[in-house]
Amino acid sequence: MTKKEKVGLNLIYSHAGRARVYETYKRTNPEMAQKYLEFIAKNQAVQYIKWDETKKKFKS
Repeated sequence: MTKKEKVGLNLIYSHAGRARVYETYKRTNPEMAQKYLEFIAKNQAVQYIKWDETKKKFKS
């Protein structure tokens, strides 16, 4: 796990809603959970996150 991913996990688990979403993705779609973690790590200040079904990635 990279340093950026550790920062992302800290951000996710410091917010109840994000933690719930991340845990759900881990159970149902691990690939999506990884993309969620990477997105949070790169975009630390973003508040609202959406899944772009066409591009298969998260966006703000």
